[in-house]
Amino acid sequence: MMRYFYKGLKFKIAFVFSVVFIIINVIFSIVIYRYFKSAYLSNYNKYLYNRAKTIINRTEINPDLIALPDSGESIRVFYHDNNRQPVIVFQSPGVISRLSVPYHQGMTDSLGQHGVYMSKENFDGHPVELLLTVSNTQLVSKLNHLSFLMIIATIVSVLASALTAYLAAGWLLSPIRSIAKQAAQINTSRLSTRLKVLPTHDELQQLTETINGMIGRIAHEQELQNNFFAAASHELRTPLANLQAETDLYLSKSTDQENRQLFMSHLEEINRLQEIVEQFLLISQFKHQGLSVNKRPADVSDQLLKIFARNRFLAERLKINATLHFNKDIKNFEVYGDGDKLEVVWQNLLQNALKYAETGSEVLCEVKQQSSQLNITFKNKAMDKQLNVPGLTDAFTTNHSPNSGAGLGLWLCKQIVDAHNGQLTISINDDVFSVSVTLLNEEQFG
Repeated sequence: MMRYFYKGLKFKIAFVFSVVFIIINVIFSIVIYRYFKSAYLSNYNKYLYNRAKTIINRTEINPDLIALPDSGESIRVFYHDNNRQPVIVFQSPGVISRLSVPYHQGMTDSLGQHGVYMSKENFDGHPVELLLTVSNTQLVSKLNHLSFLMIIATIVSVLASALTAYLAAGWLLSPIRSIAKQAAQINTSRLSTRLKVLPTHDELQQLTETINGMIGRIAHEQELQNNFFAAASHELRTPLANLQAETDLYLSKSTDQENRQLFMSHLEEINRLQEIVEQFLLISQFKHQGLSVNKRPADVSDQLLKIFARNRFLAERLKINATLHFNKDIKNFEVYGDGDKLEVVWQNLLQNALKYAETGSEVLCEVKQQSSQLNITFKNKAMDKQLNVPGLTDAFTTNHSPNSGAGLGLWLCKQIVDAHNGQLTISINDDVFSVSVTLLNEEQFG
């Protein structure tokens, strides 16, 4: 399954934490910035106010005595005459000449100048007035620098918190990944396995115990199902064997062609039912305790002859020529394996070849010896030219034809061949469908 990191819980936790942290951090930064800005402006204004007070205390009119400003400062010293017209006594050159006199004493900020306006009473009743200004470039620069530092601190803290949250989320989620990894290894053949439960007394322990309980319930249901299949299969074997024997007897005695066709059809269905029963037994065993094989010397030629004889009526009805060919160079037909289970393989492969071959064509089973191995190949001309060959050995895979079964035949064949350390390969070339089984020859175990 393709995974995207941004869809994982770890990323989502880190993202949510980062968003919340950003909101809190931005609000906090704005409050801190405004506090420091207010404090800085207050101190700066106090400084200007003290400078203006010093200058105005040293300034006199009639005679004129003007205290000169420091570098970077500009002043305007004036008073209002009896007509309330301003009379400028001294004014620094520059921007201050364009500034209007404020209506009230206090701080002023205009035309890039930050200053203070104040007055003091003179002996003649005309107050001496002073406007002291300095360029606000330095003030603005320091406030911008403070703002820049706050932004950088916010970005760094957000990145650090996001990384910390991402790593912390990974650490917190590691037990869940461990649980998922253990659970992924459990299948129908390993239902006795349980997840390791750690006494953490939290949701993780509860999750693990819940999964273990679910596995236990699945195992119980699987066991009941397997027991049912096994019991049903055992109960069906005896009546099917009796039906097969009786049908064979009537078929051997019957001379009427119509009756013979009927008995042949019955015999085919009985053989098909027997095949299904055998498959149910093997599948039940495979799912319950794995596929066990009782290996002993088994003659492949006898098995194949028996299988071809059992399916002769099916081949006749389908008008297919079923041919069994043994290579003359074969020295030994014995393999070391479970004869009963190998017969299931040959039965499935031959019936598949007969069912899916074109009417009037030939089904060929060729047996060859290659070094210490026996190779048994079933070939038929396929009706379906678009087969999904790699998926045919999967359980419940069919070609959707009217003759299709449950899709377990080739899957079961592969399980049996694998249990014998053999190899099953499927191919289709020039409309010829081939299934090849390679088994170790008995000579290697002698």
